[in-house]
Amino acid sequence: MESLWPHFAVPGGGFVALALALGAGAMVWLELRRRGPRALAALRILTALAIVLVAAQPRWTLERSERSEGRLAVLYDGSRSMRIQDRADELTRLLDGWRAESEGVALYRFGARTSSARWGDSVPAPSDDESRLFEALESAAREDRAGEIGAFVLVSDGATREPEATPDVDGRKVHVVALGTAEIRDDAVAELEADPVAFLRTPAEVRVVVRRLGASGAVPVTLRAGDEVVAEELVDVPDGETREVTLSFTPRRLGRAVYTVSIPSASGDEVPENDERSFLVRVERARLRVLLVAGEPTWDVRFLRGFLKRDPSIDLISFFILRTTADLTMAAPEELALIPFPTDELFREHLGSFDVLVFQSFDYGPYQMASYLPRIRDYVRRGGSFAMVGGERSFGSGGYAGTPIAEILPVILPPASTPPARLVTPGRFSPRVEPELARHPLVALSPDPAANVEAWSRLAPLEGVNVVQGAREETAVLLSHPSARGPQGPLPVLVVGDAGEGRVLALTSDTSWRWGITTGGLTGDASTFERFWDRTLRWLARDPTLEPATLTTDRERYGPSARVRITARLRDARYQPIASRRVRAQIVPGVEGAALAVHEAEVTTDVEGQLSVTLQGPDAPGPYRAQVIVAGDDAPLATELFVVEAGGDELADPRPNHTLLARLAETTGGASYDGASAAPRLAAFDTTRVRHLGIREVAPFATGWAFALLVALLGAEWWVRRRAGAR
Repeated sequence: MESLWPHFAVPGGGFVALALALGAGAMVWLELRRRGPRALAALRILTALAIVLVAAQPRWTLERSERSEGRLAVLYDGSRSMRIQDRADELTRLLDGWRAESEGVALYRFGARTSSARWGDSVPAPSDDESRLFEALESAAREDRAGEIGAFVLVSDGATREPEATPDVDGRKVHVVALGTAEIRDDAVAELEADPVAFLRTPAEVRVVVRRLGASGAVPVTLRAGDEVVAEELVDVPDGETREVTLSFTPRRLGRAVYTVSIPSASGDEVPENDERSFLVRVERARLRVLLVAGEPTWDVRFLRGFLKRDPSIDLISFFILRTTADLTMAAPEELALIPFPTDELFREHLGSFDVLVFQSFDYGPYQMASYLPRIRDYVRRGGSFAMVGGERSFGSGGYAGTPIAEILPVILPPASTPPARLVTPGRFSPRVEPELARHPLVALSPDPAANVEAWSRLAPLEGVNVVQGAREETAVLLSHPSARGPQGPLPVLVVGDAGEGRVLALTSDTSWRWGITTGGLTGDASTFERFWDRTLRWLARDPTLEPATLTTDRERYGPSARVRITARLRDARYQPIASRRVRAQIVPGVEGAALAVHEAEVTTDVEGQLSVTLQGPDAPGPYRAQVIVAGDDAPLATELFVVEAGGDELADPRPNHTLLARLAETTGGASYDGASAAPRLAAFDTTRVRHLGIREVAPFATGWAFALLVALLGAEWWVRRRAGAR
């Protein structure tokens, strides 16, 4: 079967073609008025016609199609919105009525996914958290590889969150039976929108949309954090309309937090599940607070301090120690420009407010700081971060051997009795990257480990290194000296590790600035210094993007029994992929702490340590954690928080959408029926399939022969006109 329709290739299309035709008609009319030879008039008519055809370029598009009779397939909606207004009962009665004539008719159930069903089985209660009807039609069409199905019958309320689209069903008609009525009594938290990140002690907002159906009046909207009421506002909502309200909240604790927005359940509310919705925020500091204490104004101090001051995301407090309490002065303290180091204020009152503490070539002795070193150690063990950078006043040279600071450093300091001359090794050197740690974000200049080692060799060499005995157990030596050795092997240059709940770093050289300006002069790229310190500070502060193992869920909020898609990239503490290992993916209740798994599955990671698995979600509303545990371990390697809502997106708008279903039927050539009582018998549905076999365009006047014919006609008209003596 073919259908044909014309169009014109000339710019302007049919309007220009009409203008050309009128112009050609005028040429013919002028020639006929002269009453010349008939041959000349005939040539003028042919020439004008040729001009129009060649200039307008008419083309014909031929569409080929094939009509065939096929079987019928029925798809019914199994999402939770079908529980409302007895829609599920209406569906059951409809399918029971069709069962007697269902031989040869395929049956599918759809919701979040599509699955085959059997006519003889009872219809399960609607439970899916989504109604992906367009996806269901395309899935059923793909499954029909033999092409036996000619039409679909879609039974649904049309309450889907999918974007409206025309499904690719390859010429099959889609008949629809629309269930549910528009008259419904419901108050709902229809929409909820909040930024995924909030800042500590900084006001944040959540946008809430409230809808009322079947009633009007004021509705109190309440925001809670656990059982605590954070904010409440009264909003007046007319019947059938929505109103927006913005609620403010101020996070008081770092980490992930769950907030809940709710409205009262009114009498007669048919969908009380959508009266409450929850959301998650990750509470962070607005700016990373760094305390930098330097004992002398070296080049390394200057470049590091300059970088930290330029970064708008860092709140820097820095001290250059140029005066001690033992210095003799000839003036009163209030008249001096150099104030004494405020040890008590920093390390007793405000230490806990800093995310990272950096000692750079700083010896604590002249400043009566011995009593504060235990406080620094405890600050780190409780979750703080500490970095010591080399220099003549760092590590053993700074007198830290045997102090509480030595207990948290990731390196072992030489004994306090070691002569000063043996505490620093001079000379230039290019640090060696440990190949098995080349993926660590602090030294990963390239994603390829081999290229990363080569990139480090092109950097300007460092000068001088503090001598340490070696690295502590369960730390990572990221850079080491190529020739100098200590009691445990090559002299460590960059070592990272944990101290209690905090993180620590030791850089035993004070010339990292050479990775910037000096390397830039040699290679033209001076970015390594800033890249290294940016990642170092973020790693110390436990930036989630730099963690070795990460886990994500496909959504942040789910309805009861929804399917939760978990993806993870697992690496060990040395950032090596946990490849081809059996792990347990679990869903556990609660925000923090261990708990029995609600659902779990075993899965094997790929060669890159990645995995993807789908788990059945919990039934009960509340906060839950998705986590991954490596076989043989007890502690989870990575976790992610999500929320299960009683209503969720599926019940946010419980009204049926018959208009969408009618448009779907019209677009595919099917019929639409309003309600189960209006649906015909299965045999009455049209199962004629019209397959599109392709199109072909015919352009007979877009050839050289057509142009040659036009030239020939113009020449013939000119010759005949000359012979006849006409002008």
